[in-house]
Amino acid sequence: MNNPLQINKLSGGKYASLVARARILMDLQVLLDELLPAPLNEHCRVLAIRDETLILATNSPVWAARLRFHAPLLVKQLSSHQNVNLRTVRVRVRPPEKTTPPAPARRQAALRPGKTGAAALKQAAQTVSDAGLKTALLKLANRQNFR
Repeated sequence: MNNPLQINKLSGGKYASLVARARILMDLQVLLDELLPAPLNEHCRVLAIRDETLILATNSPVWAARLRFHAPLLVKQLSSHQNVNLRTVRVRVRPPEKTTPPAPARRQAALRPGKTGAAALKQAAQTVSDAGLKTALLKLANRQNFR
C-alpha cells in the first residue's frame, strides 16, 4: 500500500537534494516578491535555476516585458543570496491554468403534471375563450398519461 509522507519528513535519504532544491526555490520566490514592485510581483513566479540562469514565469507578455527591465538588478540582488549563483534571468510567459469548464447544463425532462394538476389544467381550459390557449392547456393536461 502507498503511504504518503509529510514533506518535512523527507529531509533525509534519497529525497534530501529534492527537498533542499525546493526550499531554495521557495526562498527565492519570497525574495523575488520583496524585490519586485507591487503589481509586478503578483504576476511573477520562480520556475527553476539552471546553469546560473534563473527562470521566471509571468502570466502575460506585458508582465514579462516589465520583468525583463528588472532582470539585471535582480541578478545582482539575488546573487548575494547564499545558495544561489546567478548570471542571467530568463522570462517565460505562462498563462494561468484554466480551470475545467463547467459541465453543460443538462436538459430538463419535460414537466408532466400529476393527476390533480392535470384536472386543474382541464378545468382551466374549459373556462378560457382563446382556442389556442385552450388547446395548449389540454395538451399539457394529457401529458400526465405518459408518465
